[in-house]
Amino acid sequence: MATLLLLWVVGTSCEEGNDNWRIITAIQTGTYIVGDATIYSAAATSAQLTTPAFDPQETNANVVGIYTWLKKSGSFQILDVDAEGNQVTYGKGSVVASTSFETVEMATGGSGFTVANDGLYYIVCNKADKQLSILPAEFGIIGDATPKLWNDETAMNGTLDEEHSIIEYVIKDVTLDKKEMKFRYLHSWGVEIPYQGGTVKIHSNMGGLSKASISEAYSECKGGGENFSIGKAGIYDITLKLDLRTGVFSAKGICTAEDTSSATLPEKMFITGDAWDWKWENAPEMIPVHSHDGMFWGIYYIEANKGVKFNNEMSWNTGNNFGVEKNDPKGYGEYPAGGDNLVVNKSAYYQVVVVCELSADKKSVNRKIILSEPIPYLIGDAAAGGWGAQLTDADKFTLNEDGEYVSPACKAGNLRMCVKLNGCDWWQTEFNVYNGMIEFRGKGGDQAAVAVTAGQVVKLNFKNNTGSIK
Repeated sequence: MATLLLLWVVGTSCEEGNDNWRIITAIQTGTYIVGDATIYSAAATSAQLTTPAFDPQETNANVVGIYTWLKKSGSFQILDVDAEGNQVTYGKGSVVASTSFETVEMATGGSGFTVANDGLYYIVCNKADKQLSILPAEFGIIGDATPKLWNDETAMNGTLDEEHSIIEYVIKDVTLDKKEMKFRYLHSWGVEIPYQGGTVKIHSNMGGLSKASISEAYSECKGGGENFSIGKAGIYDITLKLDLRTGVFSAKGICTAEDTSSATLPEKMFITGDAWDWKWENAPEMIPVHSHDGMFWGIYYIEANKGVKFNNEMSWNTGNNFGVEKNDPKGYGEYPAGGDNLVVNKSAYYQVVVVCELSADKKSVNRKIILSEPIPYLIGDAAAGGWGAQLTDADKFTLNEDGEYVSPACKAGNLRMCVKLNGCDWWQTEFNVYNGMIEFRGKGGDQAAVAVTAGQVVKLNFKNNTGSIK
């Protein structure tokens, strides 16, 4: 009877609003969410489940999903229509898994699915296994511009404007730094859904279609999109909007009060000295440490009793030139910044780290320099320890007589390399070899894969940043 009633509603309903909100009079092939827990009176175009944003990107017609508002006072079912027009209505079967969200079997003609609270959910249908995952999508802001940095979301408040079919997640009077942010739910960078004895991973974050500053005008978002940059530090009202008629997310940010009182951390750092003839045009740019603003590193050959200095600009007249407090020759260790040249006590390669941090009152920048022995490592597939035992002695590079760092024999797989910095994850100092040159990840995304065969050896020359894989 329920199915007959549904078909009667579908067959007699008329158009509501624009094309995306039209009730379907002749149900087309697809998978739909229906029921009184939803805001749809019947199987509407905007009630159709579509391909999720997979991580990594893939095509899988057997997994479809929809972001939609659900009410705890009702229930919903999944209506599947095949190419011949045959219809099957699914309800709740046995629970498959229950962690931060629930996955259940879809039972033909089963009782309706329910949720504990009104709110936005992402409903994922695994048609291959006839399973449904119900994900609460309580969005917050995350990023180094936000109060909790990249560690977790700062919660937003979600509301439904049912008259206009708009969901808005809003946070007001939040202090944001001049850095980056995006939107995320479920406290993770991806949600793994059971699938065919394994899993598929779906993005649980929303970012821009391209890299851009968030502005007072709405910008369209997508799952796994680009970070939004914050143009100026200050107090903001941030909104993430979902139009349920189109399924499109968009975001805006309004700066209500600019912060002009605090100092800012440098975005770049350069090193110069005797090795570069004290000319800034010769000075190499240090590598920014991923997710650690104001932190930079590099490996350089420095001769004994020769001087070194640093600046965030390539100039003696602008920026902040600094060395150390005393110019006595130094070995490995940590040294506060000062006006004297940094001088080392022996000729060698040094791993040089510059750390810039805001003072307690945020009105000045404190700087320090850390010198240590450079030790590159293999990591991941090609490493002896694989992904389990990371950065062990078995995966260390060694320095040969030609001034090259030589890896242990690689295992077959994708090559990845890094150095170790205190307080940092391996991927935050990652690098690889492309066309004979060492390229550093810096603050960028994953580097392109470099495949190696078993037994190949990597050689690195940090004097000219060249490398080979043989």
